[in-house]
Amino acid sequence: MVRGLIARLREWVAVEDAEERIEGSGDAITSPQHRRSPEAERELDRLEELSDEHQRDDS
Repeated sequence: MVRGLIARLREWVAVEDAEERIEGSGDAITSPQHRRSPEAERELDRLEELSDEHQRDDS
């Protein structure tokens, strides 16, 4: 009885076989808050350049 309980406990706690796991690209998964499209990145770069030019003109 105790052996059966221990066997069931081991099955419940056991880690899956590495061969059966789903394989991914290995890239980190980022939250949607931290993902930006290439268009958004270009727009942010453009706005940063405009801001820099405006600051130089004010100096």
